[in-house]
Amino acid sequence: MASSKFRLNKKLIFQMTLILMGFFIIFFTYFYTDKQKETVKKTEQEEILEEKTLEENTSTFENIQYEGIDKNGNKFIINSEYAKFKNDLPNIIDMEKILARFFFKDGTVLKITSDYGIYDNITNDMEFEQNVKMYYLEKKLFSEKANFVNSENYLFVQGNVIAEGDEGDLSADRMDFDLVEKKLKISMYNREKVNIKVNY
Repeated sequence: MASSKFRLNKKLIFQMTLILMGFFIIFFTYFYTDKQKETVKKTEQEEILEEKTLEENTSTFENIQYEGIDKNGNKFIINSEYAKFKNDLPNIIDMEKILARFFFKDGTVLKITSDYGIYDNITNDMEFEQNVKMYYLEKKLFSEKANFVNSENYLFVQGNVIAEGDEGDLSADRMDFDLVEKKLKISMYNREKVNIKVNY
């Protein structure tokens, strides 16, 4: 009799254990899944709200043009197919598909193109990034990045710099152009010599 009662209690405990396990599985599945969905939904809503706030705080333009005079009195014109700026920081303009031209007093013109860049319409500083190309006289120059610092009248070019001209080709890590004196400083990092190819 005692043995039969023990087997009955054991069977009852086993059944209760199964029921509790099933309950916890169902509770965890639905509760955790709902929480996950709720978290994802909140995250998506926050992202949408951030994007909407950013859009409301941003002004965009197409085919925009700025003109000005640099510190040395040279005229420049910068064009962009697409531009935008934050309304609380209107002097910093993010640009795409850029064409900038510097008209020097001696009649020569420096042309710079790039995929992306930034123009500060207060300081007249400019940044050019990705697929940067420069044309001056019969010379061509290619790089990853270039910065025009108006206060110094310098153009700093860096990142896989390659210069091509009638005299030959030159590659370097960085080139600094003095736009007043028309002087060029060439720099290399962790290398002993600048790579130069001269045409005879």
